[in-house]
Amino acid sequence: MAISNASGRLPLRAAPPGFRHPARGFPFKTALAIVVAAIALFAWHRRFDRSRGLAPGIFAEAFHLRRPARPAPPTPPSPALNANLPPPSPLLQDDTHELDPFFAALWKLEQRQSPGVVTILHYGDSPTTADLITGDIRAQLQARFGDAGRGYTLIARPWAWYGHRGVEMSDHGWQIRTGVGLVREGVYGLGGAAFEGQPGASSKFTLTASPQSAAEIEYLAHPGGGTFSVQADGIPIAGQSTAADTQAAVSLRVALPAGTKTVTLQPTESTVTLFGIDFRRGSTGILYDSLGLNGATVSVLARVLAPDLWHEELDHAGPALIVVNFGSNESSFGDFVHKQYASELHLAIDRLRKAAPNASILIMSPMDRGERQGLDDIETMSTIPEIVAIQRQVAAETHCAFFDTYAAMGARGTMARWYAANPRLVTADLLHPTPQGAAIVATLFVQQLSLRYDRWKMQQGIALPPAAAPAAPRTADVTAEPKAASAAQANGRAGGRNAGTP
Repeated sequence: MAISNASGRLPLRAAPPGFRHPARGFPFKTALAIVVAAIALFAWHRRFDRSRGLAPGIFAEAFHLRRPARPAPPTPPSPALNANLPPPSPLLQDDTHELDPFFAALWKLEQRQSPGVVTILHYGDSPTTADLITGDIRAQLQARFGDAGRGYTLIARPWAWYGHRGVEMSDHGWQIRTGVGLVREGVYGLGGAAFEGQPGASSKFTLTASPQSAAEIEYLAHPGGGTFSVQADGIPIAGQSTAADTQAAVSLRVALPAGTKTVTLQPTESTVTLFGIDFRRGSTGILYDSLGLNGATVSVLARVLAPDLWHEELDHAGPALIVVNFGSNESSFGDFVHKQYASELHLAIDRLRKAAPNASILIMSPMDRGERQGLDDIETMSTIPEIVAIQRQVAAETHCAFFDTYAAMGARGTMARWYAANPRLVTADLLHPTPQGAAIVATLFVQQLSLRYDRWKMQQGIALPPAAAPAAPRTADVTAEPKAASAAQANGRAGGRNAGTP
């Protein structure tokens, strides 16, 4: 109708000069109603029974009409307290306090104030695909803040070296789609992959580490969807139809019987599209999801994951922190790095902000990447420090935190030193770390995150700063020849494959 506005209400008439709208000043209508009620009750009290009703004095408080007090402004940290704060490390940049909400969630876990799971999503390329680096980060954080489970695992192996620490996989019969190498949106799960299967296809997950109490199976609900079953140690425990009126990313939560060793998923009718299985343990601690795609670039986040489905998936996951860890594969394309990489990273962060508005975001730079010069010389690819500089700048512009993996591990020439180490810390492709090298990178990341977290606690008055603050770790001098971290520092546990392209 012509008389209605966008809200469906009648338009307000213009007020005459000097008129003050009641809603903007003293609440006359409210006061008048109270006065009328007070007179009526007082008259009743006087006319009928003075032993009943309300005494006149009670109405006095009704006329103390006050607006709610404005909340007090936040108390700034004490200058005396900040005077002794250790300076922030240049290896972990967070000038806009992007990580503060994440640290607040960690503090609740550390205090064991109430049950709660703090979820971290780590998007990355091939080292993440094999749960290298991420597997060690998970172990270190869970040792301090509690183990909430193994986390998210793809339904099947898109690549032979795909793996997840603490979970062994076997599968057959699935049609596999990933978003790698594409520049168009598609239907994918939280981890950027989708698996279509009919009766006869199956996936079996063997839990080799701590027992898990529940599993969440992420699937695509859509018109005409089929059904699938869930078995624990060969015994059916759940069945689910994926048919729905509209397309959506949905998760089925299934409690696992105590002592469950294997979980099997099988399509039972028609075609189903499954994305991943999320193993949980208890209701408190860290859940660190390793979401790696072989050959992936940041374009997976910028252009491939459909916004509506991605928002549903992230809303269900509820991450407190999202790590964006790309750059190794982009380093092979110099023109792309020079001309497009910054805008592509901006687009990825913008889409991520919209899909997960409550999550803290941390950009994690790629490791060093070496290339051979002649028979014996190994040099850092020239695009690696350029990518790191772009990431640092975009992180500042988009108010993300930034971790400089490249500088933390030794900067220029690191892969040459790591390849010469005994045992070797990087494979012959001069890109993928060995398990020992991956453990070093994970430890460097957790150390810097812990330093920043401890500094946050000092700022909040939770922990006392040291009397004399130690000097902050220095960014590695790229012109020097810092020694590679000793292999004795690394976790010598075997596991994980390093083959394949980044």
